[in-house]
Amino acid sequence: MAKQYLMAVDAGTGSVRAVLFDTQGNQLGCVQREWEHKEDPRWPGSMDFDWVYNWQLASGCIRGVLNETGIDPKDIAAVSTTCMREGIVLYDKDGNEIWACANVDARSNDEVGQLIRMDPSLEKQVYLESGQTYALGALPRILWVKNKMPEVYEKVATVGMFNDWLIYKMTGVLEVEPSNGSTTGIFDLQKRAWDPAIAEKCGLRTDIFPPVR
Repeated sequence: MAKQYLMAVDAGTGSVRAVLFDTQGNQLGCVQREWEHKEDPRWPGSMDFDWVYNWQLASGCIRGVLNETGIDPKDIAAVSTTCMREGIVLYDKDGNEIWACANVDARSNDEVGQLIRMDPSLEKQVYLESGQTYALGALPRILWVKNKMPEVYEKVATVGMFNDWLIYKMTGVLEVEPSNGSTTGIFDLQKRAWDPAIAEKCGLRTDIFPPVR
């Protein structure tokens, strides 16, 4: 029998959920868990993403909706992931998460100022190519890690978004899809690809960008 169900997993700002549909688009089940992103007291405005506990919540939602509906996972034709825009995860060379922040993280005000002082015209250049300003983007946040946590920055091998993180946790494939990857501000929107030159202009490394799929 043909596979006949679709699953969506959403890492939202305030909660994570897994939703099952049939191939006609009818919702069959949904399990949702609230989560919160706690401020590191050392860094006002910070909103850390707890990838260990939050994966427990996400995988619990997946198991929960399967139990709720009684659907055999083998009958799921495809799984899609989505997430809060602009939240980022940094990984080391072994694929372990080493730093992550939610999209509401506001710790990098100093770095935004640093970027503006470096080149007052750079934000417009970045916007015209990537569609993103410094606000909420990855550039000042990664620069913050470089400035405030250099020992973490040295270990960074890959940057990704939360929907890519969900896919990685489910499949072991650590890549980025362009619709959310573009919210980093380090993408060429026309080419749907990373532009390491943007990172270089901001004083950041150019070797941390995974394949785009």
